[in-house]
Amino acid sequence: MSPRDRLFLAANWHVDCRLVAELPEDSVVGIRFIIYAVSIAIALGAVLFTGWYGYADFSLRQQIEDGNRQMEDTYWDVAEVRRMQRFYETEAKKIESAYSEIKNPVFISGFISDVGRTLPDRMILDAIDYADSTIIIRGRLRDSPERASQTIGSYVNTLRTDPAIGPLFTTINITGLERSTEDDQMMTLEITFRIKPRSP
Repeated sequence: MSPRDRLFLAANWHVDCRLVAELPEDSVVGIRFIIYAVSIAIALGAVLFTGWYGYADFSLRQQIEDGNRQMEDTYWDVAEVRRMQRFYETEAKKIESAYSEIKNPVFISGFISDVGRTLPDRMILDAIDYADSTIIIRGRLRDSPERASQTIGSYVNTLRTDPAIGPLFTTINITGLERSTEDDQMMTLEITFRIKPRSP
């Protein structure tokens, strides 16, 4: 090589002074950054979940307290409603009883008066029972059994034909006639009256 021949270097040439082993990573997103980001995301998720769980628990406790408070506030209202229901039930029963009395065509006081008016001389009434559209009179008659039977039969016929008594009942029958165990001359009797329902 002659001294005349020179080495011509290109304009972009430079000396490579890099220490490759000591240089930082040249990737766009570093591994450390990814690890830190994932750790922060996990921690943030745990914090958010804990906060949401605490908020849900607090909200549930508040709802329970509000429900208990409303129950306490409405306790006396419910008690008052129940008291009024019992009161109305009692009054309704009174009204139904009064309606049944009004619907009944037989006035007990008038019936007793009419029975007393038609009662034979030797007959004594001991009781008058009224229930379920039925009136039962129980009494005694001092007479021999034959005459007592005739007297009671005649009395029942009188009741059936009496204009103040007969039209009020569907049937008037002797339902009991026995000789007293204490007195042979005393007959116990029972007469049943079936009340005729009032037409609407």
